[in-house]
Amino acid sequence: MARTFIDYKDGKGFEINEAYIQLAFCYIYQEAKKPQYSFSNREDVMYDFETSINGFRKGYLVLNWDDDLVNQSDEQTMYQVLQNVKTTLQSKGSYISVAELQSIPTEDKDFKILYSRKPFPTAELIKIIDALVKMLQGTWDSTNYSMDINYQY
Repeated sequence: MARTFIDYKDGKGFEINEAYIQLAFCYIYQEAKKPQYSFSNREDVMYDFETSINGFRKGYLVLNWDDDLVNQSDEQTMYQVLQNVKTTLQSKGSYISVAELQSIPTEDKDFKILYSRKPFPTAELIKIIDALVKMLQGTWDSTNYSMDINYQY
C-alpha cells in the first residue's frame, strides 16, 4: 500500500498508509459536512475530502488545510469537527464493523475491497484523529514520524 506524508504547518506531520488516512477522512467528512460547521472555504474543504474519499488522489493524498483553513476560526471549527468525530468513534465500541465500512459512500472500488474482510479497530482511527488535533493545536513536533496502524487487510 502507498504511504503519504500528512502535514499541516512547518512540515510537521506523519507518514501513514493512504488507505488509513482515507478512512479517517471518511469520518471527518461525514461530520464536517453538517450544516452547523462554517468554514471560510467550505467548498474547497469539502472538495478535498470528497476527492480523497473517492480515490481520485491516490499517490497524492494530502491534507490541504494550509490552503483551506485560512484563519483561527476555521482551525477552531475543524478542531470541533475532529473532537466530535472522536466522540462518535468512541461510541462505536472496539471495532467498526465490516458492514459499516462497506456502507461508507465512495467511488473507490479498492477501498471497498480493502475493508471487506474484517472490522477496523476504532482505537487506531482515534490515534489518527488525535494526531490531527495535535497538528491543529500546534503541539505536534515530529517531521518524520511513521504512524503504524494495527490492522491487516
